[in-house]
Amino acid sequence: MPYESQARQLARGAIKAHGDLKEVVFIEPNTNSLLIFSDGTVLSLTELRAGKGVGGERYAFPIAASLGGTNPFTLLAFGYSGTGPDCFSAFLEEAGFQDTQVGDIRETIKLLPDGRRIKGEIRENEIAWEDGTATSIQ
Repeated sequence: MPYESQARQLARGAIKAHGDLKEVVFIEPNTNSLLIFSDGTVLSLTELRAGKGVGGERYAFPIAASLGGTNPFTLLAFGYSGTGPDCFSAFLEEAGFQDTQVGDIRETIKLLPDGRRIKGEIRENEIAWEDGTATSIQ
């Protein structure tokens, strides 16, 4: 796929800026997901796709230029088949994740680097996970 190389470049830049990708939280299919890094940074793809906070992610600028000015975070989609899941899969593979197939995600899932998928339930301002942990979604 032509955009997978930009997704891989995006992953390398994010990891260089924020450390290892610890987990990805898929809140709702193709609506929102969170990238959680080892330095504590949490990037909301909904906000980044809308242009909020992209200015702080300077590594994305050269990628945007190679895409003709398109926000590179728009490449990361899931929950359907097509370019987005392929790019998200490339992003995850570059980040060292064992399970990189995101096109089949239809529920709230936490994906860990070792390939585990942990189901969650959305509550008021957090997601309660089956493993007993919680993720704030404020």
